[in-house]
Amino acid sequence: MTVARGRSGKINSRRKNCKSVLIISYFFPPLGGPAALRPLKFAKYLPDYQGSPIILSVRNPDWYYAYNPGLLHELPESVRIERAFMFRSAWLYRLLNPLRNPTLERSLRKYVFHPDDHFGWIPCACLKARRLIHRYSVKAIFSTSRPFSCHLIAYQAKKGTGLPWIADFQDEWIENPDLELPTAFHRRMHYSLERRVVQNADKVTAMTPTFCRLLSKHLPHKDKFVTLTGGYDPEDFEDADTPGNLNRQHDRFAIVFTGMFYRSFRPDTLLKSINQLIKEGRIPADKIRVYFVGANRPKDIDFEDSYKVCEFTGHLPHREAVRYMCDASVLLLLLSEERGRGVIPSKIFEYIAAGKPVLALVPPSGDAATIIRETNTGIVVDFRDVREIKESVFKLYNKWDRGTLSFQQDTKAIAHFDLKNLTGNLAKILDEIICKPA
Repeated sequence: MTVARGRSGKINSRRKNCKSVLIISYFFPPLGGPAALRPLKFAKYLPDYQGSPIILSVRNPDWYYAYNPGLLHELPESVRIERAFMFRSAWLYRLLNPLRNPTLERSLRKYVFHPDDHFGWIPCACLKARRLIHRYSVKAIFSTSRPFSCHLIAYQAKKGTGLPWIADFQDEWIENPDLELPTAFHRRMHYSLERRVVQNADKVTAMTPTFCRLLSKHLPHKDKFVTLTGGYDPEDFEDADTPGNLNRQHDRFAIVFTGMFYRSFRPDTLLKSINQLIKEGRIPADKIRVYFVGANRPKDIDFEDSYKVCEFTGHLPHREAVRYMCDASVLLLLLSEERGRGVIPSKIFEYIAAGKPVLALVPPSGDAATIIRETNTGIVVDFRDVREIKESVFKLYNKWDRGTLSFQQDTKAIAHFDLKNLTGNLAKILDEIICKPA
């Protein structure tokens, strides 16, 4: 008989009482990035709440910018990982577009590849899910998007077995401005799929209150929807601020941004403000640096770095990115008005856990701004207001120069976003739907 052990190597004596939960997630280590971290951390801590996770992910994913196999070492030995074969989008592109015509490729992406580019893993994943449910006596299903195909796999598993199901949304679906719906047919199709998922799931969890509100248009029963925000893992920060780590630049005012920025919210206004401060002689050029930790490249910003203040690290393993956060003078958060009011980036929780001031260039009335204010972890400025950004950067720089750059953080409010506690909230939802009378 195999004995299940926890992360510390100690025998988990409660293993026999655990409830098996099938977690369906396309993005899972060795794939990295925020979309993979959420299911990883839930799987890591569910055994502490008598949950026994079985992961269903993809065996042969399409190319993805973030690859971090080291994350798998965080999981307890009791967590099982199963993978389903996928008919890769790249193969389908070559089949349908053998001459690699770029116009045809754009048309295929726009009109054919729906509900997402990863629909090719749905057939095999549906079969795999049914087998895993019977093999491990699964008690509940948890699917997390993106991609939305994860929910369609869970829907089929629910339909075939009758098991309780939680559909988890890390992003909006049909209201997402980055989702391209070229025709009325495509819009109706996505609306119908979203509606089917919401109506058939036993619970719907979402990263933000706004996402819950958007999804609740399909149902009058608001008690089905639960906000389950992102969070931070305390274990990621245990040794992150010890001497000798990467990017320890105490002689420079270091502004650090981690992750990806997109076309609707780029750091151009910040960089223009810094350029003006240097030009005016208010900040020496050799005393300030902006570090972009992630897969962004210099060509992704519409800005001429005349004073060479920008540095791009490329994608780094998650633990190294955390070290950059802890070495920063200030952490940069970016969100545009177009999408930023209801979005709470997952990085915000690691930012506040790092204990460094946050310069939040976000919609002042949005959900992300609310978290910064409630935790007292930084300054909120409208990302379009160059003058106010300029003065905020200068204010933060002066405090850093005098050695007084700190905020009296609300530790109680921050503890609410501890992933151990958030996983406990998920475990309560799972207990509720598992024990709910048929």
